[in-house]
Amino acid sequence: NEYKSYLRLFMSTVARNNSVSRKHTFNEKSRNEKGTRSSIDHTKHAEEQDLEFKKRLEEVTELLDAATKLTNKEKLVLSKWIKKLKKCGEAPHELKNWREIRNEYTHLMINQLRRYEVLEPFRTAPDNGPLKPVSKKLAYTKMKFTLCAEPDP
Repeated sequence: NEYKSYLRLFMSTVARNNSVSRKHTFNEKSRNEKGTRSSIDHTKHAEEQDLEFKKRLEEVTELLDAATKLTNKEKLVLSKWIKKLKKCGEAPHELKNWREIRNEYTHLMINQLRRYEVLEPFRTAPDNGPLKPVSKKLAYTKMKFTLCAEPDP
């Protein structure tokens, strides 16, 4: 029951955030005569996502440097995940929304590191294929971490 309430809250938050970001990024002035988004808007959106990833990656690096409670094995696995996230988009068979997926994983990693925990999917090294979308179970975990207060240092 608690899971369902967190999931509903998460989904409503995601829907609200997506509609706000779409309105901001793809407003009516940016549409051409046919009502489709221009390639300039897609490029701007991609640049914003890349900038967000860069900021999150800096935070992950800082958190990893300060994470004295993590084992060397956990740090090694996390570094493999970071390498994979950095290489996203290089393979021709990546999903169209690979930037969003990459940023979701990075956000999930930050929330776990803030709690001094390493949970799925970061307990094992990433597979060689493209990133899969964040599962509902992981989305719930992400929401739960986001709703919780940050731990005392």
